[in-house]
Amino acid sequence: MKDSVSINPMTRVIRAVLACPLLRMNYFVMSRVLIAALSFASLWQMGDSAYAEDDATLNTAQLETLKPIMQGWVDANTLPNAAVLVRHQGETVFSHQVGTLDLETGTPVQEDSLYRIYSMTKPVTAVVAMILVDRGALSLDGPISTVLPEFSNLTVLNGSSRAPANPMTLRHLLSHSAGLTYGYYGDTAVDRMYREAGLIGSWDYLVPTTHDLVVGLGQLPLLFQPGERFHYSFASDVLGEVITRASGQTLDVFLQEELWEPLGIEDAYFDVPESELARFGTNQYPFMDASFPIQDSPRQDPEFRDVTFLSGGGGLVMTIADYGRFAQFLLDGSTLTGERLLSEATLREMVTNQIVLAPQGVEYGLGLGIRHRPDPRDAARTITIYYWGGAAGTSFWIDPTYDLAVVFFTQLIGAPNEPAMAVANAVYGSLARP
Repeated sequence: MKDSVSINPMTRVIRAVLACPLLRMNYFVMSRVLIAALSFASLWQMGDSAYAEDDATLNTAQLETLKPIMQGWVDANTLPNAAVLVRHQGETVFSHQVGTLDLETGTPVQEDSLYRIYSMTKPVTAVVAMILVDRGALSLDGPISTVLPEFSNLTVLNGSSRAPANPMTLRHLLSHSAGLTYGYYGDTAVDRMYREAGLIGSWDYLVPTTHDLVVGLGQLPLLFQPGERFHYSFASDVLGEVITRASGQTLDVFLQEELWEPLGIEDAYFDVPESELARFGTNQYPFMDASFPIQDSPRQDPEFRDVTFLSGGGGLVMTIADYGRFAQFLLDGSTLTGERLLSEATLREMVTNQIVLAPQGVEYGLGLGIRHRPDPRDAARTITIYYWGGAAGTSFWIDPTYDLAVVFFTQLIGAPNEPAMAVANAVYGSLARP
């Protein structure tokens, strides 16, 4: 991605705050977070327990009540567009879209519209890295410098630079605890070094490839000791370069062959082809008069056209149906034909909390956020959901207890929380009571 000279200053501030879903995705939990709740690992270990699986039926007629609610968001200028997809027990039980896809042309949203998913790319990159771990091509806990020799002489900035107490690992990159930062929303000495080194601008990457990013990062100190704490960062973009070197293929090619094709995913792009631009809309930001100034045009978007920087942290454009297939895959690690792409042990590791110190008591696994909430059908027990989101208002969550995968898409930087909360309420409200 390249730095865009057209970015509105207000949007720079909004994007900086919203870049990390841990800071903005409270809408996934309708009640307070329960810290001492179950992890996904324990759900599996309990086998036939009701905590591991619940065969509750979903009242699809009740889900239909979402349609006028969604139209209301557009009519009230809360959102320029919205799409919701719900999968239950492996089947799509609800899919609906409203609003205008392209505010320049007036093109309405369609079922196959393409959306910028930004940080919802991160779980995808994490899965691909873990596929390589399963195959023995990558070590989860070995020094990452064996793959990235540029990281062989890293230092930690703490008054003066010194060598890390422990080497950076793949686990650290996957859990955003590697000691890296992003550079555009913080003002630590290390953030300033990133900007001064020309790695990052007001929002976009200034280096042409992930190789150049790794070279640059290898010459700068870490913000903290690897494994010390969670800090949203370039980690997923570095992962993209790790995947490229470990597999011998570029990230887009490896994704296509090893994940997209087995899952039947056909519309996922780092660089949107000219032939698909009619399905790719504008990106907006909210304004005080309830209008939606255009942030990016599909015909002139520097982040998703003529791309050389394959961002594992925020570079994908997808349809909601295809992201729904990916979310479904996260529930069991299998393709539509039953072939396992991730072992149960590897998937269990991905959804096990890795972080001790994170904002607001939130847990984070290897590429996925973790939240606990009271069971909507039985307040005496707790269920666990896994989620992530993107800066343009996109989000998804999976609930293995009820075999649910839910995706919410819009294209609005700084989208309000209430629509996604309404979707979650409607989905859980449609579960049949015992």
